[in-house]
Amino acid sequence: MMAFEYHLADPGNWYSHDAPEQRWLSKRTVKLASLFHLEEEIQFMRRRLEQLVQSGEAMTSNTVIEMSVSLDHKINEYMNLVQKSR
Repeated sequence: MMAFEYHLADPGNWYSHDAPEQRWLSKRTVKLASLFHLEEEIQFMRRRLEQLVQSGEAMTSNTVIEMSVSLDHKINEYMNLVQKSR
């Protein structure tokens, strides 16, 4: 179990950038897509970190610390983008 919880935005109404027939409507839409992508990365990294610890990796191991620091950076990147999009 993680020491803290955070909740990411619901990506419900975002446009997909995978469909070639869809075009970005605005810079805001691009920022929302970036936020969605960062959320996916954060969730993946968080699950990976939890798996490492649950598999017996020590909380102080280099692998866990490196993953935790990378996750912190990704969360900071997300929070900075959220602040800029307000």
